[in-house]
Amino acid sequence: MSRHDARIRWGILSTGHIASVLTRDLALLPDEAEVVAVGSRSLDKAQRFAAEHQIPRAYGSYAELAADPEVDVIYVASTHNDHLGSARLCLEAGKAVLVEKPLTVSATETEELIELAGEQGLFLMEALWSRTNPLLRQAAQIVQSGELGAIRHVNASFGFAFRGDESHRLLDPDQAGGAIFDLGVYPVHGVNLFLGEPSELYGFGTLAPTGVEAHAAALLTFAATESRPPATASIACSLEADLPFRLEVLCTDGSLRFDNFLLPSELTLTRGIGPDANKETLVTQWPGGGYTFEIGEVNRCLRAGELESPLVPWRDTLAVARTLDRWLLSIFPPLDPELVD
Repeated sequence: MSRHDARIRWGILSTGHIASVLTRDLALLPDEAEVVAVGSRSLDKAQRFAAEHQIPRAYGSYAELAADPEVDVIYVASTHNDHLGSARLCLEAGKAVLVEKPLTVSATETEELIELAGEQGLFLMEALWSRTNPLLRQAAQIVQSGELGAIRHVNASFGFAFRGDESHRLLDPDQAGGAIFDLGVYPVHGVNLFLGEPSELYGFGTLAPTGVEAHAAALLTFAATESRPPATASIACSLEADLPFRLEVLCTDGSLRFDNFLLPSELTLTRGIGPDANKETLVTQWPGGGYTFEIGEVNRCLRAGELESPLVPWRDTLAVARTLDRWLLSIFPPLDPELVD
């Protein structure tokens, strides 16, 4: 699909908090995008959402939204356990899809969805907004240039002390709750951006009363490549403690650090080692909630007829899904070890 001269027409699937945030940011780009429809499993919720955001059409089912001929791309903002089914529904209806992170809840499901998008010739992207932020992209370019030397270690964490009810989706196993899918996906993507997929993963986690992981950490190792020696990374996520939203890339000739890599406004860049090191602070700004970069990338890809974004490519989404599988497996090992490949 290519719409060079017209605004990209968006549909919103589900009416939760994140759907509202992205819809408000879409409204900040009136020259390139418009929200024309919203779908929910409840017509009343869809109508209330439509009234709040001035959306012309509201549907009481996801299928009706997917069938709307005036929709170019659908943002799937439902709970994790629903991502595969709803995204498949939209792709089979001929719609491009942006799916809230994680794309699905397993590498197998992720591969299935990517294959379907390829077969249908339709755009698909995991909504990992941090990877579209200009400052994080600039950091990746700096490291890739080699000016900081070889990467030796990456450290990334994201956590907060959740005090809500056990019935909340964050702690509900039926909705694929837990710290890793909601929070850990960000550190894994952060590490992936700089080092790719790990060779080995050694994980640890503790469980909430509902049985989902409430706190998790892992050490990742990376084999040497033609461009760098072996490297390591440490990641952590938590629903029990306020962990820093930090990403650090430590290299042989310098380092860089984000104190909030989810929505980075500042990057501390250190060139050199020891007392002679030179520190520089790079800054950026964003409109609204910070989702305009992600929205703009989707719009660009659709106008260019691209099936995947180079900023969040399918190979990285699939690599992250495999890493999340391994992290979860380190916390929830199978009863029968022979079931592990």
